[in-house]
Amino acid sequence: MSQLYIICFDVHNKKRLRKVAIQIENFGTRVQYSVFECFLEANDLAKLKKRIKKIIDPKYDHIRYYGLCAKDQYKIQFDGRYQSVLESDYHLF
Repeated sequence: MSQLYIICFDVHNKKRLRKVAIQIENFGTRVQYSVFECFLEANDLAKLKKRIKKIIDPKYDHIRYYGLCAKDQYKIQFDGRYQSVLESDYHLF
């Protein structure tokens, strides 16, 4: 069963930043410059984390993965333009 993850990152090198963003875009939707919403199965999360660990420099970069349970994902609040991924029924790999 998939779970919604909010994934955000701070990558200090433009080349690595682009590579990280591309990897996360394969699994979810960008909602802000360095923030993504992804519906992931446990094995997909592990696959994504493995790919990202190969790219980042842990001395300078960091990635955060916030898992939201089903009841909390509908409590997301926002102001301004927003594209919802809560109704996603497909994934790109």
